[in-house]
Amino acid sequence: MLFACSLGLYRYKGSDAASKILTVLICCTLVIECAAYYLALKYHHNLELYSIFSIVEFNFLCLYFNNVIDVFRKKNIGVYLGISGTVLGILNLIFLQHLNSMNSYFLFLEGFLVIGMCLFAFFRLLLKTDYIQLYKYPHFWFISILVFFWCITFLNWGLYNYINVKLQHAAWKINIALLVINDITYVAIGLVFLLYPKMQKQ
Repeated sequence: MLFACSLGLYRYKGSDAASKILTVLICCTLVIECAAYYLALKYHHNLELYSIFSIVEFNFLCLYFNNVIDVFRKKNIGVYLGISGTVLGILNLIFLQHLNSMNSYFLFLEGFLVIGMCLFAFFRLLLKTDYIQLYKYPHFWFISILVFFWCITFLNWGLYNYINVKLQHAAWKINIALLVINDITYVAIGLVFLLYPKMQKQ
């Protein structure tokens, strides 16, 4: 995460609006992870922080796609999705899964919507292949990384309670797998930022 954050900040000035939003999200995530680690050590509890940040994270992702997808940008669909998701996230925290529990319902919804936006973004990009070389377009890779991450973690959030209650003996393996997926995700994002200027020239 620090690798991706550092390179994102290094390329920040020459990045477009969508890449800047992604950089800010990664930096915020790094700060939140450090804060969550501190809370876990001192208070042995950090679910409140994660519950609130998941809503913030979703808004950042909606803003990202609002800048990447042309149809979203014209009608501010990403903004409306972010507002709707925020309302649903708050209602979930009030009525279903409170601050001191894992808000897996919202994370499941977030995963579903992010995957949907990724696939729609691919669809819009494929319509532009006449003047965009996808493999040299940074947002093609950012979207690919996001769809990789969310497709794998999607079912985990939907089955979180079942896995940790019914499959306790295997839950640690799933948690280790999630750490590996996170590592791959942030290293891949960092590499895209590393190659960003070369891609922008293309």
